[in-house]
Amino acid sequence: MPAGDYPVLDLLKPEIEFDRRIDGIWIKDKIRRIWLKLTPEEWVRQHALHWLVERTGFPEGLISIERAFSPKLLKRADIVGFDRNGNSILLVECKAAYEPINAETARQAMQYNVHIKATFVWLTNGLTHLVFGISKDGKSEMIPVLPGFEQMMSH
Repeated sequence: MPAGDYPVLDLLKPEIEFDRRIDGIWIKDKIRRIWLKLTPEEWVRQHALHWLVERTGFPEGLISIERAFSPKLLKRADIVGFDRNGNSILLVECKAAYEPINAETARQAMQYNVHIKATFVWLTNGLTHLVFGISKDGKSEMIPVLPGFEQMMSH
């Protein structure tokens, strides 16, 4: 349904619900089950969510969207995945497809991860994906894919 700012992404093509309204296109959030106005970043986030749940089997109940971690600064992580003990294991930072995944994106996500303390950080604009493993002492190392998620992209 969407076109223009919403390119085909390098992730699983999900079954996404859309609603065309007077004020634009709205998209159904897979996890929160609410309607959101479609933006280029939300397009990527919904694809990443569908990929996590449908391709990898990550439990929906262990995923948090726009998780606030600094009320004073109004900072929110796009996607945080937890293990069954409530420990954050995955921080996903989504950008619009036209935004580059670069050092600034990594810096932003790593700043967020100081608070989130996830074991893995995935940066994506739906076309470029960078994954980092984070050690217990907070050092990051780029890794090829999320462990256990070897088929990261749709092809």
